[in-house]
Amino acid sequence: MPNSIKSFTERRLNQAFLDELFAKELASAEYGHMIYSPSSSSTKIILKVGRVGLAIGRRGKTIKTLSEKIKKITGEKNIQIEVEALEEPEALAQVMATRLASSLERGRHFRRSAYGTIRRIMSAGALGCQITVSGKITSQRARVENFREGFVAKTGHPAEMFVDRGYAKAKIKRGILGVCVWIMQKDAVLPDAVEIIAEPTHTSREITDTDLDEEFTDLDEQENLEPEEFGDLDISLDDLSELESVESEVDSTIPNEATQPLTEELVEAEAVPEELVEAKTVPEELVEVEAVPEELVEVEAVPEELVEAEAVPEELVEAEKAAEDDKKESK
Repeated sequence: MPNSIKSFTERRLNQAFLDELFAKELASAEYGHMIYSPSSSSTKIILKVGRVGLAIGRRGKTIKTLSEKIKKITGEKNIQIEVEALEEPEALAQVMATRLASSLERGRHFRRSAYGTIRRIMSAGALGCQITVSGKITSQRARVENFREGFVAKTGHPAEMFVDRGYAKAKIKRGILGVCVWIMQKDAVLPDAVEIIAEPTHTSREITDTDLDEEFTDLDEQENLEPEEFGDLDISLDDLSELESVESEVDSTIPNEATQPLTEELVEAEAVPEELVEAKTVPEELVEVEAVPEELVEVEAVPEELVEAEAVPEELVEAEKAAEDDKKESK
């Protein structure tokens, strides 16, 4: 056997063994797939999982145990393992099969779990999905339950290229249930796919150079028309002067009053506005002001002090009486 064929078969066998190992050891971490790239100096493995934390383990314990097992299987010493999160776990059949098996182990009803898985897969954009659950599902008698939605290719080139398959096992009290998931990828191109193209609503015509030349020639012919084609349009100056004199006579005969009719705006302007009519009436404020205020009436009355001041004091009256008595005694 040539060395190239031997190395190729060994590489494919190692890849199959590693895929089974990761699916078994990383089932709780929702293992999807791996990228295996061996070289002469080292082997690089990229793991695609749904739960990165469970795949790495505490302080990288899970990765260390996996690397030791890989060294025993392949015999290689330098192995690099990287863990990456899945972008769309709902589009991978292996991840969805693992999730369905774990939900069955927790005691959830198989129909509810299966239909919930189908809804999540179809919401991710898949063209179709099929789930098969087999084993002692509800009794001691084994049976098979199928759940379908959309279109899933079973044979031929589309089934090999565009259908992703996943398998998982669920351990329950009655025994082991087998779970199979088929997913038709959203970017699948089927050979019998038909695309309907709508007809154009309007027709377009290509404009050629001959059409443009014809249009330009028509324009040139219209511009170069001779005066004979327009008829006799010769008018003398005497005819124009006669027309102007006739127009002036017509304007003079029309009276000015007819040319300047009174408009409704002028008639309305001649009427006295209501504001001026109301202004002629004496406002009530002025009438009230003409009445003599009570303060002035009270001021005109003579104060009591002045009345008391005009009366003759009693001392002067007594002095006058004494003087008259003296005069009488002297007589």
